[in-house]
Amino acid sequence: MTGTPLTYSLVGSCVTRDAADLGREPLPPPVHFFSRTRVQSLVSAPSPIDPGDVALDSSFQRRVIEEDHRKTAARTLPALDHPVVIDLIDERSPLAHTGSGIVTASSYFKRTRLAKRKGVVQVPEDRDLSGTGPFAAACDRLAALLPQQPVVVHRAYWALRDTGGRTLEEAARAKAANRWLERAYAVLESALGDRAVPVEPDPALRVAEPSHRWGLAPFHYVDDYYDDLSQQVRACLEPNGPRAFRHR
Repeated sequence: MTGTPLTYSLVGSCVTRDAADLGREPLPPPVHFFSRTRVQSLVSAPSPIDPGDVALDSSFQRRVIEEDHRKTAARTLPALDHPVVIDLIDERSPLAHTGSGIVTASSYFKRTRLAKRKGVVQVPEDRDLSGTGPFAAACDRLAALLPQQPVVVHRAYWALRDTGGRTLEEAARAKAANRWLERAYAVLESALGDRAVPVEPDPALRVAEPSHRWGLAPFHYVDDYYDDLSQQVRACLEPNGPRAFRHR
């Protein structure tokens, strides 16, 4: 540990953000937290949005929908003077096209009037990870937006079981998602080049916690997972970093 505050921004999900609250030695909160956005959405053209159409009680849910439509991340990231942490768990959400650009059709989005606007259509899912596919093209555009700073790639995956050893209902989907994510992280890191600093907590800690504050889900882990993640990210962000950690 050092006395220098760790500074970073986060493009990702609660999987990484929870490391700033949970565990024995949490990370400091990120300067910026861009969530519920897929890479293809983040780099797309902005879409008009009327805040009145986002009638949700949660200020967080309203904010992430508005930022995803306005592409706030794409405007903010190039000017950052500190590292960025990224995970790809939000790639689980479908995409929609508003007529102006692509947005992330998260569960939050689907509960608003935005999802029912005329002209909004679902984007056919294309999981192609080849160099000419939509995900690789979006990663290249994201890499061009990111500052010349270390980019810590949290290789987050879905859990298959809970703390009681029970197989999760989503296990089949989780296995398919993990196969895709393993290749997707490699595509992202290739686009980032030398800036990419991959971290991956011990897979044995990738266990769903039924009493997690957000409830039971394949990406709501036990506290030990966040301890491992915090330690690795901290080592990457401290002055003598970045260092890459991988459990093999």
